[in-house]
Amino acid sequence: MDTLLTSTSSLLTRLWNWTLQLDGGLQIVLVLLACVASGACAIIGRRMQAPSPMDQGGTVAARTVLAIVCYIFGVICMLAMLFGLGAVFAPLIGLAD
Repeated sequence: MDTLLTSTSSLLTRLWNWTLQLDGGLQIVLVLLACVASGACAIIGRRMQAPSPMDQGGTVAARTVLAIVCYIFGVICMLAMLFGLGAVFAPLIGLAD
């Protein structure tokens, strides 16, 4: 469990440092693209959960797996968006050098 927390912490630290090193215009583009990608993943995930009259046994499992993958990718995009948004305002509140 300790190695999982350490790797997650190092991943988030690298993401934060990367977003701080981006130019201000690129930070805003990152925030907008991550917001759109997160919303698209949420839409796809919800659409995959809705049953279809043509569903068979295997397609239900595939749709469930696809919905889970979309939700996970959506959360990752949401974290990237929040880090990008924080990096935009970091110089104003003293979090960046």
